[in-house]
Amino acid sequence: MKNKTFRMWLILGLCLAIAVVFNQAVFSQTTQQEKLKQGIEFFEAGKTAEAKAIFDQLIAQNYVNNELYYYLGSALIKQKNPEAALTYFNKILQSDPNSPYGYIGKAQYYMSKGNFTSAEPQLNTAIQKDPNCAEAYYQRGLLRGGQKKIDQAIADLQKCLQLKGNHAYAHYSIGLAYNQKGRKDLMITHFHKFVYLAPEAPEAAQVKSLLSRI
Repeated sequence: MKNKTFRMWLILGLCLAIAVVFNQAVFSQTTQQEKLKQGIEFFEAGKTAEAKAIFDQLIAQNYVNNELYYYLGSALIKQKNPEAALTYFNKILQSDPNSPYGYIGKAQYYMSKGNFTSAEPQLNTAIQKDPNCAEAYYQRGLLRGGQKKIDQAIADLQKCLQLKGNHAYAHYSIGLAYNQKGRKDLMITHFHKFVYLAPEAPEAAQVKSLLSRI
């Protein structure tokens, strides 16, 4: 009888220990997902250094997540470290060749090198993989802006904003494009949206100054 009771308590103790470990793992993953979301929000608001600090913490915790790899790589591109960025973009493609973000990341790498010819097919592939990926249209809008194809750039940036209306930098970039087209009315509309969405972005002060003079 004592042996049966002992075994029962032993099994119960093991079950409780497993439940505690499982709950801790779930809590840890939830916390990491929340931290990643915060980092992405920082990045999209132009707070690159703050975002990268969070991404680095998650990498140090061995958090495996393709969204993390994309935004960390994008932050590294902004910080002029494209070779390190490429490592993370390749991780995405290794784990999921159908993810558009690996191709978008590689396009950013090529654009950082001024190699628009190699960047364009990467973005076209990303859009083929996911025709509703706002980020792919945003980056292709930047690419076409760099190629001086302003009308095509505007079309891509408009598509990005149709899919993700709160994309701050798409508003900023399309504002610049409309300025080149002489459409100051549309430039003002999108610049106001940009400073509303990303008031602390590095470009915000200059945009606010410009708007105050119009």
